[in-house]
Amino acid sequence: MKWRAFAGCSVVSLTAMATTASAHVKWFVECNISDSPLPIQAVFTTTFFLFLAVFLAVFYFACQIERTTLGTIISGFLNRLTASLHRRSDDLLRAAAAISFVLLWADGGVILTPELKASHAWISAIQLLIPVYLFGRATLPAAGAGIILLYAYGAVSYGLYHMLDYPVFIGLGVFFALSVSRDPKLVAFRFLFLRWAVALSLLWPSMEKFVYPGWVAPIAITHPEVTLGFDVATVITAAGIVEFGLSFALFWTPLVRRLAALVLILLLSAATFDFGKVDAIGHSMVIIILLVVFADPGGKPEQSRPALAPLVSALALPAAIFLYTGAHAFYYGSKGAALVSLLSGVSLLTLIGLCLSAEVLLHAVVGRSRRLIVAKASRARNEIRPRASNENAPGGRTSQWRTSLRSIIPAPAQYGAFAPSSGNPPRDRLPKRPNRIVGIRRQAVRAPTAISTRAPTGRLR
Repeated sequence: MKWRAFAGCSVVSLTAMATTASAHVKWFVECNISDSPLPIQAVFTTTFFLFLAVFLAVFYFACQIERTTLGTIISGFLNRLTASLHRRSDDLLRAAAAISFVLLWADGGVILTPELKASHAWISAIQLLIPVYLFGRATLPAAGAGIILLYAYGAVSYGLYHMLDYPVFIGLGVFFALSVSRDPKLVAFRFLFLRWAVALSLLWPSMEKFVYPGWVAPIAITHPEVTLGFDVATVITAAGIVEFGLSFALFWTPLVRRLAALVLILLLSAATFDFGKVDAIGHSMVIIILLVVFADPGGKPEQSRPALAPLVSALALPAAIFLYTGAHAFYYGSKGAALVSLLSGVSLLTLIGLCLSAEVLLHAVVGRSRRLIVAKASRARNEIRPRASNENAPGGRTSQWRTSLRSIIPAPAQYGAFAPSSGNPPRDRLPKRPNRIVGIRRQAVRAPTAISTRAPTGRLR
């Protein structure tokens, strides 16, 4: 009973902690990014593994439901609900990006996000030109180049490690740069690249809640309603699991990522009521991209096994933590400590790649085996049919057997003159009686006599 009560409270708290999970820490708290993160031993606690187990169970059941009839019904309903929005995804992204950069230009002191400060005139000029370039299809690559240029300036000013929180702007720039292409593969790739970019933009900052809980603690203290009476450390760990789980689900199968995008939209929208217009302006572009992901049907569902989902996600979380701490040590600390963490993260990612490759190989082998079985069965049926027809043909095995029986078995006496002889088959047959019914039917279906259509002349004939 205690385990069930704890699990129920965990699920409720995971939902109620939406504000803490959705808020971007660096926008509201003074963070020194060069501070040393927590050691790995302090991150992997009992609370961490308990909330991870809850996420893995929910993730597994979501993947299992997608393969059922209920999942098909939900996917069809979402397809009908978002069909018009999916057709206008390009227009929606262009309009949202134009409004977002106009707001950045009106502020006049930021580059791309609220904590990236800059006051150069040429930055404001680029921010103003980007909405202008978004109006015409031919100038969309120029708008994409402007977004990537602002991202590069942010990397130069604040460091590449800091800008790893915002790969969504690279995805947005590439999306607009490829919008003029007439190649269907490139057009489809830009949506895929944008989805992966926004997923990484949400997944990478979630590591802060594991290795920098001191940054998140002031937010949880100033908003005590999100803790539900739990310890602040427990709330921060649960918020990190929520943010990581929903972000990782954006990489998965169509229905799972659509539902994850919907939940993220609700969480980010709810966070704006507590954190105000700064959070609304900073997350507006992310919300619109998630809305496009939610409206994307994704084609045919991938044939991934539900058991693979918790395995891959359980490996992805420590891999992301190792890569985050390794990149921080490489950029701000010693290269030796960074090498250990980076190798650990890369090893886990390699293991994930092997699992996914093994699944693809297994699907290919199973599909080929099924095709071979079907081909052999159809070939066997085709061989049986001509053999049976050849046996029934004149001179075949069945006709020869019947002829030999006629020569061995004597004919009965009651047949008289019509009894078949041993050598020759009977040629005389009883005369067939005429089918009077057929004749009657033939007479009945004769065409009726044509009626004259001439006008009466008034004389009797």
